Amino acid sequence: MNILLAIADSNKEYLRKISEELQGYSDLTIYVYTSADKLENAMENESFDVVMFDPDLSESRINFSRAKMPICLYSEEAENTSLYKECAHISKYQRISKIYKDMIRAYAEKAGYSYESDHAGKMSVVAVYSPIGGSGKTTVALAIADLAAKKGKKPLFLSLEALCSADALNPYQEPGIVALAEAAADESVNFELKMKGLMKQGVNDICYVEGFERLADHKAVSGEEIEDVIHKIQKSGVCDILIIDLNSGIGSIEAAVMKISDTIVVTEKPGELCSMKMQLFLRQGIVNEYKKKMLVVHNFAESNSSYCRQNAFAEAGLIHNCGNLQMKNILHAIEKNGEMDIDRILES
Repeated sequence: MNILLAIADSNKEYLRKISEELQGYSDLTIYVYTSADKLENAMENESFDVVMFDPDLSESRINFSRAKMPICLYSEEAENTSLYKECAHISKYQRISKIYKDMIRAYAEKAGYSYESDHAGKMSVVAVYSPIGGSGKTTVALAIADLAAKKGKKPLFLSLEALCSADALNPYQEPGIVALAEAAADESVNFELKMKGLMKQGVNDICYVEGFERLADHKAVSGEEIEDVIHKIQKSGVCDILIIDLNSGIGSIEAAVMKISDTIVVTEKPGELCSMKMQLFLRQGIVNEYKKKMLVVHNFAESNSSYCRQNAFAEAGLIHNCGNLQMKNILHAIEKNGEMDIDRILES
């Protein structure tokens, strides 16, 4: 999707700065105007998708009847903001990347539901699961995303844990997966734009969408809704590999993700009780159903580490116990020591 964007402000330096940075986004075609007269003349001949403007550009109200979405770039010193109460408002003096995201989100509600046919492509879905709590699923999921990026892929990390441990690395700021589920169900919302507005960069610049903040939200979202979200992420073309960090139980969300995943990476940690739990897991019908696409990663390996001896599915890695290292250092160690077979994971 290409968004025709007009930016109007009498401050030429501000116009230069914001337009130069926004030019870096391939979905924008940008025009700039330094006066209300120039903007209004342009709107007579061009149907802009979005017009971002300083409310003090004119003492009288500007007519935006030919613009799909006017957005007021407000500031504390602006005197005419009240003339545009019905318009969307975005703070003028903040990071321009944040202005872009705020603009995209606002426009997503107006743009309607559609996809550019050339955006849709092959997207692999890698689910990371374990029946064993504390087995390092999130670490393994982030390592897969990190290694995939180094292979030239466009990974996206998505946590569907009821209690998202990735928040320790990528602090929770706003609804992510819940907002995506709502957008996927609303035909009036442009899902592709909604995705772009919600995606952030976290540890090692891995793109992610925030997970659940409350247990009630996790319970309220169904497996069918998650399946719909995943299909629409694929159509949006924002990534070519989706890495999903799953809960340790098997509810409707986990079952839905496993069904549509290309690969399921099962993480295991050593110990007698962990081995017993893995053996119980191996007896479940879901393993027989999906074992052809399951791989195991042994985590927290030390001398004489004891894992469950199973031949149900192939191994994709053995990660040594890194102690209390920071996550960036753990990811670096996994890469440096070649502790995960990323090619096997991506090609399964």
